[in-house]
Amino acid sequence: MKIPIQNIYYLLCYAWNKLDEGQRINVSPSDYADSIELFSRVLINGCKHLFKQGLESNYSEIIKEIPSIKGKIVFKESLNANSFRKGRAFCQFDKYDPNTLSNQILKSTLRQIVKIKSIDKKLKDELWKYYWRFQYVDDIELSLHHFNSVSIHRNNVNYDFLIKICRIVFENIVIDEVLGEYHFKEFIGNDKEMAALFESFVRNFYSIEQVEYRVRREDISWNAVPIGGTNESYLPKMQTDVTLESAKRKIIIETKFYYNALNTRFETQKFNSGNLYQIYSYLRNIELKQDQQLNKDCEGILLYPSVNYKLDETFLMGSHKISIKTINLSQDWKVIHRDLLELLNISSSE
Repeated sequence: MKIPIQNIYYLLCYAWNKLDEGQRINVSPSDYADSIELFSRVLINGCKHLFKQGLESNYSEIIKEIPSIKGKIVFKESLNANSFRKGRAFCQFDKYDPNTLSNQILKSTLRQIVKIKSIDKKLKDELWKYYWRFQYVDDIELSLHHFNSVSIHRNNVNYDFLIKICRIVFENIVIDEVLGEYHFKEFIGNDKEMAALFESFVRNFYSIEQVEYRVRREDISWNAVPIGGTNESYLPKMQTDVTLESAKRKIIIETKFYYNALNTRFETQKFNSGNLYQIYSYLRNIELKQDQQLNKDCEGILLYPSVNYKLDETFLMGSHKISIKTINLSQDWKVIHRDLLELLNISSSE
């Protein structure tokens, strides 16, 4: 599925709930032919912003021999090294140090990217420029542990978007062991990653771009009563991808990232039966378990991404309207924005 680079960028900004940060970094996604060049520019502009406002720094404890008194004198080390006779002393003091994990991840990612064979020389020069500006920061061998350990909080929230970009770069760099060359494999080829990205994008898009519906994920209980010693915990969890609810209408959207929403068998195209069973099961259980009228009339939408075909089919199943729809991700972003709002019969303000 060929999705334009600029639309991938918008998907990421919405999915991570970082739309404002993505705009502040001031990147024009349409200027780049592939995602690694786009990510390189995002990191360059992001680092530029960080150096302008000041890098994240933490206090760390230092014990060092110095020609003056600072903090607390460490007598044992000073006596062992005969420091006092030299007019020096070992002192223990706090240093405001930029050598934090967030800065280490950024510096190490810049170094990884410049090794990628396909990166434009001009971009490489700019990446090296910011790499060397992290002169007091360690260059580490990155692992997933580093990304899972980094702490984002109120004082360093500007790092969040950049660290997420670094993680995508880390997870998609591959090494040709024969030639020793580094390459970036487009992460949009990973169905599992793209399914999670598409789901988060849709949910956060509706959270940000409209006010008529409350948007959330929702747990649905099974309309089932255990018999005898049956263990109810074996029942799989039912959780919606997106639930939208207003005073008069409730919609469950299940997002599915397939290259084709239709299955072909004996030259006949059919909807994916598993997806239909899933959305219908959600609607039936939410109807039978609760008495609210909105649950009885709840609508379901199976939403698939597409680039070269369109589905817009609706059925009434019992009291529930179920639609199978596609959103064309190869379109101009403004058209995607409009189509997603029109999916709920909401007019776009753009």
